Amino acid sequence: MSYALIFGNNFISESPKSIKIYDRILFSLGENNLGPYLSAEISDNMGKQLIKVDHNACIYYHEKLINKSREPEHILITNINGENILESRVLDKKTILVSGMFAFPEFILIATQNYIVMPSGKRLMHSRINAKNGDVAITEDGLKLI
Repeated sequence: MSYALIFGNNFISESPKSIKIYDRILFSLGENNLGPYLSAEISDNMGKQLIKVDHNACIYYHEKLINKSREPEHILITNINGENILESRVLDKKTILVSGMFAFPEFILIATQNYIVMPSGKRLMHSRINAKNGDVAITEDGLKLI
């Protein structure tokens, strides 16, 4: 069975394995009998770990963050200002939605439920790609298979 990812209002079908930007992994995906799952390590722009998720289970979040959902089908971690740092929602057994702030020392990528804000400020939305059970890169020109 294959699953689809909705990331910043971009649709990635056929079981993407990881989402990358500039050769860095934002998060990985997989599938089990409950449906699609997310695994991710989210850091701040200084490289300090903020969140760790393994197979839809939030196993660590920084003490200054708030875990608003403890169900594996819905992960929602916010900061004290209410901004989503990571949200992952299993919509059904074939679809997972992911949004959040993905920071690296050189850049920050923000994915809302409406669009992806690239480090350059460009917004990416309404792209569609077939992942073919592989990795997908986010580029200034859109989504690409890698």
